[in-house]
Amino acid sequence: MWRSSLPHPASEVFSWYERIGAFERLNAPWRPVFVISPPQPLALGTEVEIRVPVLGPVRVPWRLRHSLFVKNEAFRDEQVAGPFKAWRHDHRFIVEGVDSSEMLDEIEYSLPWFGGLANFQVQRELTRLFAHRHAVLRHDLALHARWKDMPRKTVLIAGASGFIGSALRAFLSTAGHEVISLVRRPARSASERSWHPERKELSPSVFDGIDIVINLGGENIAAGRWSAARKTLLWKSRTEGTSLLAETIASLERKPELAIMGSAIGFYGDQGSAIIDEQAPAGSGFLAELAKAWENAAAPIADSGCRLVSIRTGTVLNIAGGALSKMVPPFLAGVGGPLGNGQQYMSWIGLEDFLGAIEHIMYTPSLDGPINMVSPNPCTNEYFCDTLGKILRRPSWLRMPAGVLKAIFGEMANATLLASARITPSRLISFSYQFVTPNLPEALVFECGMSHRA
Repeated sequence: MWRSSLPHPASEVFSWYERIGAFERLNAPWRPVFVISPPQPLALGTEVEIRVPVLGPVRVPWRLRHSLFVKNEAFRDEQVAGPFKAWRHDHRFIVEGVDSSEMLDEIEYSLPWFGGLANFQVQRELTRLFAHRHAVLRHDLALHARWKDMPRKTVLIAGASGFIGSALRAFLSTAGHEVISLVRRPARSASERSWHPERKELSPSVFDGIDIVINLGGENIAAGRWSAARKTLLWKSRTEGTSLLAETIASLERKPELAIMGSAIGFYGDQGSAIIDEQAPAGSGFLAELAKAWENAAAPIADSGCRLVSIRTGTVLNIAGGALSKMVPPFLAGVGGPLGNGQQYMSWIGLEDFLGAIEHIMYTPSLDGPINMVSPNPCTNEYFCDTLGKILRRPSWLRMPAGVLKAIFGEMANATLLASARITPSRLISFSYQFVTPNLPEALVFECGMSHRA
């Protein structure tokens, strides 16, 4: 049994579980399951079919039914067919006070006859999973509680399929917002709308009923060596889609109240150990020029009178994607360590705080312009690697020489892996955003799903 005492009413906690993004928020990033069936409401008799990892890339189908549902009190997931001989998972919500409750997860299961030897590993993984799930629940409820008396919004997200975009979609939906994905194919449901930026096609009707637009689109900067063709792709993927969104929004008679447009701390270039805030000018180099062009492409939004925020995002920590997902495997293999001399600064932000900061921006009307989406505690690459090694209980001594990185990645190595960015989130702090995981150790413990071993 796993339990958490929460400073929230039982009805509020139960409502979080009822919303469509809850399952994705609770999905362990280190062992993600994939939903096969369309999302179903949380109600007696509804079923979900998923695929769960059992050994490496091997996944097996698992069908579960809600065999108990008592509003604000309890619901049960029971196996219909799947990898266990039997499985029953009770979620219970116990009133402790007017504004407090206890949430309990109680599981009964039995393994097939050949699975007895795996019982220890199953118990260990369940402990890890539910420590993470309860942490996610606490974080979401605390972040959403700041704005629970404010009206809910209809949010359109471009780039909703990436690891950040999909997490944001789920997070906002658990707060009760209506989230619509802007997709580059025909829409398949009411939660999608279509555009074709490569053909410069975006109907103004896409923005009907939309309160907030969030653009997270763009090719992965660190996906490969920067050839001339790769640079062109990186440039076009950011500026052309952003220009199309900005020009269309600017032309609307009824505009969204807010547009949050992607950017990056690459805007500042390599600044050594200098502490940089939003007042600093653009730096030099390809990434700085790209970020500047990216932000300029969004300018028509502000010129038209719509509130515009450019989020200059640092390294977003989550084991499911981005830089951390590439770092963890070599560390687990015992071959992780600093890059170059390790003294370059890394400006990072936990995924939970990225999500929380977005909702903070949504409900802070006086907050516009550039926002540094980073933790208040940037650190050197050497400290980052040492901390990650300790959390994963692996060595972190195998240094990757700068010359090797440059030989493999060319210009990208200098601009991303070896560049120093000591960025501070001055405007988030001045507008009273309270970070959930401001310090690197706690952020890595949570994002790596190592809570029970911290």
